[in-house]
Amino acid sequence: MGDVQTIGFIGLGAMGQAMTGNLLAGGFRVQGYDVSPQALRNLEVSGGVAVDSPGAAGEGAQVVIVMVPDVPEVEAAFNGEGGLLKSPGDGRIVMVMCTIDPNAVLRFADTAEAAGWHYVDCPVGKPADAARRKESVFMLSGRPEDKKTVEPVLVAMGEGIIDCGPVGHAAVIKVVNNYMSGIGALVVAEGLRMAEAGGVPTDKFLEVINDTFAGNGHSRMWFPSKALVGDIEPGFAIRHNLKDLDIARGYMIRAGLPDFIASGAVDAYRQAAENGYADKDFSAIYNHIGDVRNEPVD
Repeated sequence: MGDVQTIGFIGLGAMGQAMTGNLLAGGFRVQGYDVSPQALRNLEVSGGVAVDSPGAAGEGAQVVIVMVPDVPEVEAAFNGEGGLLKSPGDGRIVMVMCTIDPNAVLRFADTAEAAGWHYVDCPVGKPADAARRKESVFMLSGRPEDKKTVEPVLVAMGEGIIDCGPVGHAAVIKVVNNYMSGIGALVVAEGLRMAEAGGVPTDKFLEVINDTFAGNGHSRMWFPSKALVGDIEPGFAIRHNLKDLDIARGYMIRAGLPDFIASGAVDAYRQAAENGYADKDFSAIYNHIGDVRNEPVD
């Protein structure tokens, strides 16, 4: 068995860097892996230990966290060269914290369990800047005893843990959450542009919308601090939002559900990504809508 004070960490991007920083500040030893040499150097500067493979990240660790972009990267971390699952799990825990397709979560859980690892599904609410401030909220699903084991690790990285039940449930909830958030941002952006077209000042639009049921987190907090003040550097990039909306749309289709809104939203964010906003904040959908002009109809 590994040491619960030693955390293996695979994926040291913006979220991974924020989370490992909090773990190190909380007294954990972090041994991390990333395909980026710069990400490994950043970990070392922060006081962590850089290793050369996912498997090495798991050596001696009771809990190994995976925070990578999508299914292919999880597959590589598990089963690629130097993969984590090539070493016996012996009941240790692998906690996958990225937003991926819920069906893939169940498949990965089966693969991990077959290699002797216990699988915890724990996607993260709120973007990387919130993670740096230790404000993340975690959607946690897995065996009760495994959830208890990882709780101190999560407490070191964030401010809230929501028990979502068995493996897979957290992944579904996170996909729904990101779907609704992405749609909400698009609705606010379109509403802002509609108001502008009618000559309504932005501050008046926000005052009215935020005092009615139409308001949401984007109109109240995100847009006023991001796109509306000219800051579209990514808190959560459009390309990531597009990926999550695409996951949600695929899940709807497989479940036999209509995807009335999802289809349009995927198209809108895909166009924004192609229009140069892929690596900009998802509030930049407002900028994209301003760039795209159709001929007015009387």
